[in-house]
Amino acid sequence: MRSERLQRIIELKERLMEEKERLLDQHNRELALIKSNIDNLDCSINSNYNELCTRPLNGNEFSVIKNYLEYLNQARSNALTQLGRMEAKIAAVRQELYDLLKEMKMLDALKQRTLSAARKVDNRKQQKHLDEIALRPSSHKP
Repeated sequence: MRSERLQRIIELKERLMEEKERLLDQHNRELALIKSNIDNLDCSINSNYNELCTRPLNGNEFSVIKNYLEYLNQARSNALTQLGRMEAKIAAVRQELYDLLKEMKMLDALKQRTLSAARKVDNRKQQKHLDEIALRPSSHKP
């Protein structure tokens, strides 16, 4: 009886782990997108900075490129903030998965102990029954 309850709890924990694994995969995909965005921003910053440094610009062009570089740097800063948040979320989900795994191992060990105790009780009952049969006086006396 207890082992059946424990099995149901283990099944629920397994489903919860699957859900957390899906969430972790989703967060990893989002992290990859953020890293890709940061790489694209870095490339764009470098190319605009090179353009700013390599050719002579008039005041209007200089102002436009300078403002665009400031915008790109701000976008990169925001992306780095998102990256930090996403890494924190991933770390939290990984910790939850680790805790769930430990809990499932504990529940499985408890289930095994419960099954072992139930088998011992059944074996004792069966042995007691066999002992009673062996000790009964035989109804057929020669």
